[in-house]
Amino acid sequence: MTFRSFFVAASFAALAACGSSGESGTQGAMQQSSARPDCAPNDTSCQSDGLDAPLAVGARLPLDVHITARGVAAPKLLLEAARAEVIGIEEAELVGKSPGWSSVLVAGEDRLVLDFFTLSVVAPDRLEVYRLTKDGAPEASPLPGKIQVVPGDDMELTVKAFSGATRLLGDLDATWSIDGGVATVLDAGRRASRRLRVKNAGNASLVIKTAASTKTLALEVLP
Repeated sequence: MTFRSFFVAASFAALAACGSSGESGTQGAMQQSSARPDCAPNDTSCQSDGLDAPLAVGARLPLDVHITARGVAAPKLLLEAARAEVIGIEEAELVGKSPGWSSVLVAGEDRLVLDFFTLSVVAPDRLEVYRLTKDGAPEASPLPGKIQVVPGDDMELTVKAFSGATRLLGDLDATWSIDGGVATVLDAGRRASRRLRVKNAGNASLVIKTAASTKTLALEVLP
């Protein structure tokens, strides 16, 4: 079955794939593959998760897909979305385009469909800031709106999108800025994170802006 002929079948069967998570990610609807977010090397929590939440509008989700069918050599895989207006595909990244749902088809180089997954895309209603652990994983709880730090503190922060109580999938393209001259924001080597280095006592506001939302974190730097 080719991509073109598979689109209609995937649209009707897509909901059966939602929420089916295995030990190494989410199993495809045809049980021929598994997929999970492409995680930091030591982020064991992310590596055990699958596609267990909606993708945020405006976010990018690097995807790690593996063929799990026995006796099948791992081929070069191609991805294509059944509804390109909802999910875009750029290399091995899914891009949240607009609210809705779409099947993501997995095929070999001959464009024979091997499996498919279904994701919903949701517009975020708020942003939260997390401190990252040494393994690159977000801490269990987000930071409060105001934090106290001291000169010399050095921490890596990341921003996550939420819809209600659900933390959405994907890395948001965001601009980070800080005022007050008490700290510096540096590129941390990951799209959705930055390193905050505290220099002097005083007060500052860390502002994180995405295309649709703004999050402000107040800093009190103690002497």
